[in-house]
Amino acid sequence: MKQSSLAALLFSLTCFTARAQQLWRYDNANFKAIYFKEACDLIAKTPDLVLLDVRSPGEYADTSQSIESRIGRLKGSINVSIDSVQKHYTDLLAYKNRTILVYCSHSFRSRRVSKLLADSGFTHIYSLNGGMTEIDREPDAAFPCKASLYTTSVPYKLMGPEDAAIFARNPNNVVIDVRPAAQFKGIDSVEAKNIGRIKGAINVPKANFDQSIPGLEKYKDKPILVYDLSVSDAMTAASKLKAAGFKNVAVLFDGFDTFLLNFLSSSDIRKELVTAAPAYHLTGVQEAVDLVNNSPGLVIADMRPKDEFQNKSKQDFYNLGHIKNAVNFTDAQQLEEYLKGKPKNTPVLVYGTWSAAAAAQQMNNMQDIDVAPICKRLSSEGYTNVHLLFNGLFWTVWASANVDGQQDAKTILTDHEGLY
Repeated sequence: MKQSSLAALLFSLTCFTARAQQLWRYDNANFKAIYFKEACDLIAKTPDLVLLDVRSPGEYADTSQSIESRIGRLKGSINVSIDSVQKHYTDLLAYKNRTILVYCSHSFRSRRVSKLLADSGFTHIYSLNGGMTEIDREPDAAFPCKASLYTTSVPYKLMGPEDAAIFARNPNNVVIDVRPAAQFKGIDSVEAKNIGRIKGAINVPKANFDQSIPGLEKYKDKPILVYDLSVSDAMTAASKLKAAGFKNVAVLFDGFDTFLLNFLSSSDIRKELVTAAPAYHLTGVQEAVDLVNNSPGLVIADMRPKDEFQNKSKQDFYNLGHIKNAVNFTDAQQLEEYLKGKPKNTPVLVYGTWSAAAAAQQMNNMQDIDVAPICKRLSSEGYTNVHLLFNGLFWTVWASANVDGQQDAKTILTDHEGLY
């Protein structure tokens, strides 16, 4: 989750009285929660199905002020934003006896609206797990009806991690990294932003991208993939390339961190395509599940504040339970003391609440300590098997309910009874 999107999410969570996590409790009870492959079948078999997009009008039309929210929509959908459902409730009653598939960007809003409709007597309600975010991340081949159903007005293609890996393997293609030079080189003052780069990528920093376009003219007819860490910069750069007449431009959807975390840190794809990675392992949800289930002696370091670990935070959406067998450390020194005397090859999994990059920015309402420097320090002390759960606990919980293939993430979570 990118920083601007996370800020919007935190704001929305504080504006609703119900806990976002609690709504997942109603999946397949009040309404049916389905993944995009199931949605393809449902759409094909239900000629009178209603597609209901509950995002804002700007998101729906790809005209949002936040460029990272311009991520396409499903053809034939009607737009009733979540904050206007009450106003348009009478209009929605016309669909009460029809099958309705509700979607948004990440499936927070779609679940709220699905529950509202189900509680109001609508009997055939489906919510799309992961929303448009998961549709854009998935490879085209994995979404059978994407070609006929997906539409967008943005001038560039949004490319998920697996398709991006295929793209980067082709030596005739051009990959442009628009992060600052310090991040590209892995020497940024914020450790969580030093996560490597795609081999062979050209660094054209956002700050001087306009002046650099003439120098990129030699690539005008080549396929180009643009990426950064917070996808908005890549989208802005891609728009500028298209405006300058570049023919075939794509954006690595949801940023370079999403690309990395889609593959195991030990995978051939990471070894082949990524360079300048930190000494510790940047770990995604599926790898964390594998570590918890298959790593004897694993030390799981929960670096959240004590009130969050105990589910006693005054802000309910911080109360997520924790990973099984995790030990709560409130600072790096506590963790280092705990590790003293253990072999240097001891597997260690470190996590906070949100993504490491977001926590490092010290956003308002965020209590997380910066966990990436802790992992760097442990590696410098000789620990060879340190893993950073890069996107944190919140998005591990989210993935367990929204990412097809990562449902087993819930099996490594505990102390969350009544939360999700």
